[in-house]
Formats: sequence, structure tokens, C-alpha cells
Amino acid sequence: MRRLLLCALLALVPFPISALLLPPSHVSGVRRWDAISHRAMAALAYDRLRPATRSRVDALLRQHPDLAALGLDLDVSTADGIREVFLRASVWPDRIRNDSRFYREADRDAAPTPLLPGFPTMARRDGWHYLARSFSTDGTPTIALEEPNIASILPSLADALADGAVPASVRAYNLAWIIHVVADLHQPMHGTSRSVSATPEGDAGGNRVWVQLRGDERDSINLHAVWDGWVGRPSRALPIDEVARGLAAALPPSDGDLRIPDGAALAKTVLGWADESATLARYVAYDLPPRQGATPAVLPDDYLRRGELIARQRLALAGYRLAALLEARLGN
Repeated sequence: MRRLLLCALLALVPFPISALLLPPSHVSGVRRWDAISHRAMAALAYDRLRPATRSRVDALLRQHPDLAALGLDLDVSTADGIREVFLRASVWPDRIRNDSRFYREADRDAAPTPLLPGFPTMARRDGWHYLARSFSTDGTPTIALEEPNIASILPSLADALADGAVPASVRAYNLAWIIHVVADLHQPMHGTSRSVSATPEGDAGGNRVWVQLRGDERDSINLHAVWDGWVGRPSRALPIDEVARGLAAALPPSDGDLRIPDGAALAKTVLGWADESATLARYVAYDLPPRQGATPAVLPDDYLRRGELIARQRLALAGYRLAALLEARLGN
């Protein structure tokens, strides 16, 4: 069953079997599924938009309430400048997590910061980055899914894009979140959390699971960070457009990734994307070798190869699906 699930997910986008034989990239450290991965996915999506749709996206981004930050040192009236704003918007929701203008609304003693012009809220929306549906392998009770989450908010954000009754600044705010969370939805460790006797409260999507990349305990890193960094680490010296072209060339889209439904059906589609990530997490990411005593498990080469392959596939899917979503809501 595990092999069938994995094969079905890997078949979502055509990928040459010979790629499985490639040596793993250097993995002496990792980066978050952050600037490189998010920006490459965004570049892939942006360049797939039809000119008319891209023009509407550009016009909307110029209304973003944080355009001063997103457009810093750019001429946002130019095609290159506003394209870069789109790429920066893909990581903006991560950036505000360390921005004092915004507050952590989930904190028990949270005090809202002053509402700035154009913003619908100054909350950091930490819960919008993941969907931690808990599973257990040893009978430990699972953790109830929290709301709101990455899957529950995306349909409403998307539907508001084309709603002229919603202020343009709010729709632009939503657009930045859409660009970001579509990528996060496709990161397997953002889709689930494991509850076992050692971590009955859940492991926060692998953040509490420690592994080794090279058999050196000094290189121990949490499992979530490993999966965040598959693409970012080996690509950090490359131009973002080269990373995006590599994803697009290796992973051509299929027709099924270009159909975005309207209304309530979108919620089911989005949950399907999350289900893919959760399945990959449970049956691949958590399929770890046994620990030797108290030492974190060492990830073998086949795990590293498979992880990077899946990460690149998921980013490509995210780019195709983001472009299709924007076409469905802002195209004609």
C-alpha cells in the first residue's frame, strides 16, 4: 500500500525514471522552504500567466498596503520591477513573522498593534502556514485540527480576488498570502504532524524530530527543516530564474493541474492538495531509519535522493496550480 501511494503521487507530474539515479545534491546544511523555493515557484507561476491576467496581477500588487517594503529599490512601474514584487510577495508572509508592526494573535496575552492604512489586520497569521492534521503510529490519541489553517483560508482569499466590493489593498494583501500558501500547501511537512508516545502533543510537522544528514551528530537538524531545504540549499548560488526554469523543464504540467473549480468545489480541491502533502509526509518523510541509542537517525542516500525529487515535483506543481488559480480568478 505504501508503495502504491507513493507511486500514485509521483505520477501526478511526468518525471523521468532516470532522475532517480542521479547523485544527491550537497546537503551539508539546509535553508527553509523560503526565499529560494518560494521565489522560484513564484517565478514559474508568474511567467505562465497570460499577458492580460499578468497585467491585472501587476495592477493589484501596486495596491498592496506594504508596497513600500515590497518595492524597495525597485521601479514598480516597469515590467521587471513589478515582477520582482510578485517574487517578493511570495515570502512576505514569512517576513512579517519577525516584523514588530505585526502581532502574534495566537498568544494568550496578544495585544494588537496599530492598524496601518490599507491592511485588513496586523495579525501575523501564523496558523495560515500549515495544516497539522495529526496521525499516530502507536495508538497515541491524535490532535484535533485547528482552525483557521492553510486549507480553510485559501478558498476565501481566492474568491475575494475578483470581488470588486473588496478594497483593492485587501485583495492585494490576499494575493500575497495566496502566492505564499499555495507553496506551503505543497510542502509535505506542512500537511501533517505525528503524535506518538514521546510527543503526545504532536511533533509540529517534524520540528521535534531530529535527524543527521551526513552521519555527524554536529549536523543534526529537525526533520521539518530538512524538507524545507531540499531545493533552497543546492540552488543558493543560482539565479532564481534558472532554478524556476529547471523546475519547469524537468516537470512539465499535466492537464489536471490546470483546472481550478469555482465556489465550494475549490475547498475540496485545496484539501486534495493538502492530502497529497500529508500522504507524502506520513509514508515518505517519516519513513526514517532506526536510531542508534540516543543518537538521531542518519538519513541514507536513497532518502536524500527521493526527498529532493519530491520537493522539486511539489514546487513545480505549486507553480502550475498557482498560475491556474490566478487565471481562474483574474483571467477572462
